[in-house]
Amino acid sequence: MMRKKDFHVTLQNSATIGLGLEQRTFQDRSVRKKGVADVSGITEEEFGKYWIKAGVLSGTCVARAFPKPPAKTQTMIADAVGDTPEKAIRALKELLEERDGQRIQMRRLEENSGTYVPAEWEYVEALQQVSFSDAQVAMLKALTIAGKEGLTIGQLTNAADYKSREVTVKAFKSVGIMVSEYLAPNLSETRTARENGEAHVVAYSHIGNTNEPATWIMHPELRDAVRAVLGTQSNA
Repeated sequence: MMRKKDFHVTLQNSATIGLGLEQRTFQDRSVRKKGVADVSGITEEEFGKYWIKAGVLSGTCVARAFPKPPAKTQTMIADAVGDTPEKAIRALKELLEERDGQRIQMRRLEENSGTYVPAEWEYVEALQQVSFSDAQVAMLKALTIAGKEGLTIGQLTNAADYKSREVTVKAFKSVGIMVSEYLAPNLSETRTARENGEAHVVAYSHIGNTNEPATWIMHPELRDAVRAVLGTQSNA
């Protein structure tokens, strides 16, 4: 796709992209090594949640964006080509801002929690990049299998084999925090969401009867992402 006359941009699908030979070459050249002539023109900089690498590759000025550490992988998110590395970087930043802006507009407001829920492919990207503990993965899978029925904190404690509910609550909130920090979303907009914290990025709390404990029901978009990335089944 052509944008203006001096650069073009490419947006990668994070759910399907693989590392091509040219991309591997670019990343290899981007490693900072003293005394290696072909890395002298490489520029690296932080831009929001992204890490940008720019330089001249096979005679072409290229800028590429990757997930910023501590992301699990360095899969390319997007790239841009310009007359100079500086122009390529500017073009790439414009693309990334446009990308993130479109994501925000596409998010669904979950009225029970007052949280803006990312699309499935956003969750897929987060699950591919964020490092969860085995117990946290067990919670995500258990909530996916539970589907619309949801699980209580006690049931999540058993599913993750935690020793106490307090530990479960802390780990559950941590999952939401890590997903939010990766997506950098401004997901929680209403008073209810702010009061209940980042756990609502994962699921919303439902109280069917005042005599029974609340259940946590995972957002369907995240259930689909868990099935796609972690491989489990859901009760819908």
